[in-house]
Amino acid sequence: MGELLDDHHLRGADLKQIPVVVLGFGKVGQAFASLLEEQGGFAREGVRLTLVGVCDRSGGVVANDPDDLPIADIIAAKRTVGGLGSVPRLGREGMQSGEALSRYPEAVLVDASPTDPDSGEPGLSQIRHALERGHSSVLASKGPLVAAFSELLELARLRGCRIGISAAVGTPLPSLEVGYLGSRGSTLHAFRGIFNTTANRILMQMERGVGYEDALKDAERAGILEPDPRLDVEGWDAAFKVLILARSFWSPAIPVESMQVQGITRITKDELARAQESGQRLRLVGAARQSPSGDVTLRVEVEPLPSSDPLYSLAPDEKGAEFETSLMGRFFVKSGKSGPGTTAAALVKDILNIAAHPAGLAL
Repeated sequence: MGELLDDHHLRGADLKQIPVVVLGFGKVGQAFASLLEEQGGFAREGVRLTLVGVCDRSGGVVANDPDDLPIADIIAAKRTVGGLGSVPRLGREGMQSGEALSRYPEAVLVDASPTDPDSGEPGLSQIRHALERGHSSVLASKGPLVAAFSELLELARLRGCRIGISAAVGTPLPSLEVGYLGSRGSTLHAFRGIFNTTANRILMQMERGVGYEDALKDAERAGILEPDPRLDVEGWDAAFKVLILARSFWSPAIPVESMQVQGITRITKDELARAQESGQRLRLVGAARQSPSGDVTLRVEVEPLPSSDPLYSLAPDEKGAEFETSLMGRFFVKSGKSGPGTTAAALVKDILNIAAHPAGLAL
């Protein structure tokens, strides 16, 4: 009888309703919307996540009632017409996320938009707008967190809402949670890892004798390149993830300018072959360390890894991170294949954590 009552409760009107508005409806935004539909709004978690609005650069769609947004139809229309503002019968040209949020005071904003790390747009201004009005926000985009991490965190604190960022730092690798919670009670001295699988894959292809340009084209065919490939191959995608993690662990004000970044574009097949002959592998590693005085150094560069290094054995589509702490020593975590689905799952995780805890980053 208890199980029946619990099951009835999970299906009933007593579930906490969490309306969600999505900004950006590319691969990640669509994967997120599909996940909500497939999983019944995650009612098994004691809440119900309901998509009530979706926006892209062209405009958007907003529900008049939390249950009347036809997700499958909108995804199909987006893929056909290209912009949500042109979705037949539903789309509105020029609509932004703030209009959808204004209809649902309890809504959470999900930023799955592509962004410019210099300006943080198009997401940054809309996240500011959401936080100023008390809407918690979860981000898959790194741009706003690179451009204005400290500002957004303080704004969320002042307005009594929260920010979720785990989808922006290399899903499905739980680097934020492991580093933050795993070192609790200790001092986190440093972390390092492989945070960009595209660079990892290219280097492995070159180890097999494939030329750089051909390896880059292979990554493009696989659909894993950033819209601007330079972010992957020049090291900036990994660098932004390292920066966001360091800001989360140590200080939200760590400047972008403090980073030393070198990518893989100058690495040759001969260098990779020589490393292999000496029992090593060349990999793009991102690292951060806090000195006893509190200064933080951040770097991304190709490193020779000996076989004893935990990063040495990572597969082409795996990420991994090692943490160094004062009391817990060193510990290591790795993840499997990443993609829009795992990023969408991280967005859900952050929303559920926001629902469960009252303040701070969504951990």
